[in-house]
Amino acid sequence: MALKVLLVDDERDILEVIQDRLEAYGFTVVTARTGLEALNKLAVEKFDGIFLDVKMPEMGGIEALEEIRKNDKKIPIIIITSSSTREAAIEAIAKGANEYVLKPFEWQELKAKIETVYKITM
Repeated sequence: MALKVLLVDDERDILEVIQDRLEAYGFTVVTARTGLEALNKLAVEKFDGIFLDVKMPEMGGIEALEEIRKNDKKIPIIIITSSSTREAAIEAIAKGANEYVLKPFEWQELKAKIETVYKITM
């Protein structure tokens, strides 16, 4: 059974590329373009994990992460953010994210983080 994950990023091109790669890895992927949209989807669907960008309109990833952690302390969350927001990624780890990957990233790096967080081999 494929793991169902929520991929959240406001940049459509990046969203599509990461979605394609995650699906190639065997994940079922649902997407959201803002933190608020992600929270709405989390309220009505069950996910095995979340891939979350930091900088987004309406509600950023850090704020969304805080809201997610109020209701679910265990769901795996990997932050995917630009290298200019390294501090935000470190803040996200402090607030409960499991891992982070800085854009642009190598697919092998993302794959390694996924294997660590989800305890799977791809």
